[in-house]
Amino acid sequence: MAPSAVMDPPAESTPRYVNGALITDVEKHGDNPVVIRLSDEELQSGKTRPETLQELIKYFHRDGFVVLENAIPDEIVDRLYARMVQDNVDYLRKKHMHWNQGAATGNVSQIPPLEPAFLSRDIYANPHMIRLCENLLGPKPELRFINSNVACPGGTARQAVHSDVHHTWPDVPAWGLVMNIYLQDTGPENGVTEVWCGTHTAYAREEQQVDADRGWIKKDHLQGRARVKPPVQPTVRKGAICFRDLRLWHAGMPNTSDRHRIMLAIDYFAQWYQCPMTTKLPLAMKDTIEREWEGISTAGVEWVDGPINSLDVPFFLNMTQDPDLYLLQTEKGFQDQKGRQTGEYKFDTSVVTDQNYWTPEVDQAV
Repeated sequence: MAPSAVMDPPAESTPRYVNGALITDVEKHGDNPVVIRLSDEELQSGKTRPETLQELIKYFHRDGFVVLENAIPDEIVDRLYARMVQDNVDYLRKKHMHWNQGAATGNVSQIPPLEPAFLSRDIYANPHMIRLCENLLGPKPELRFINSNVACPGGTARQAVHSDVHHTWPDVPAWGLVMNIYLQDTGPENGVTEVWCGTHTAYAREEQQVDADRGWIKKDHLQGRARVKPPVQPTVRKGAICFRDLRLWHAGMPNTSDRHRIMLAIDYFAQWYQCPMTTKLPLAMKDTIEREWEGISTAGVEWVDGPINSLDVPFFLNMTQDPDLYLLQTEKGFQDQKGRQTGEYKFDTSVVTDQNYWTPEVDQAV
């Protein structure tokens, strides 16, 4: 029998309780967002302590965003970073390449290398990541999206505050998650994403978003929410896993450093949600992935026979339950349902102004 993926508590530990509740002994810091650090024993064994899971679940539900450190060995992260920086030179020459919310952001979506040597379980089906996913989404969460967000050096503009989803979603605690993994130490100077903790459940979709065609957030809601809990650009260590509810407000920020900032994006969905999106992986790895990437479903994987050049795979997104509501990257721009109907590709062409992000209010008191 395979060993349990949840670690037994150390024999020498003495549990403490208050009014029947276990007081967890987990290393963590911060509150906006909360950062939890795996012990070296958890990292090496691949088993997550129940106390660690309890804290991750608590803060994910509270904030829609929680960070897990010490989850991936540095050497795996460093190797992938070096390859993706090299790939970025070629990707920026592709005709279908598209700057996210304008060239001044320096922000592109670039699929990581889909080659066996770079498809590490420690990244895409990390055992600690999957433990939290299955506790939030149910058994065998479905892998359906592999991509990355690259903030190229020298960016000067930010994105609008937005949610990645702007469709009607089920009124349940969680149905889909994105795991963002930074491949380098990241902070405000090199474009760490701005996050708005707690916004995943703060407002109804129709109330918060500018229109039904995109997930941009209304200015009055930005100003009001900032008085409750302001946005933050956290400092995140390389290899940390950032668990984000797909409904959470966030925004890409400019990378003013001289090195690429690369953030992986890996999406898992609940089986019952029946997400129609698929992600490509090499058929040559099918047996290995289905045997070794424990705890996941590959129902959302499109197995491709032969080598895959990830830089030639167009961006494809559909987080809804409707197969027709997909977004496809083309040489003309992003093609959404309206674009397919009209031939006009207007998605992601709006200009960002100060009406699309929080501006601190000046205290008028004398």
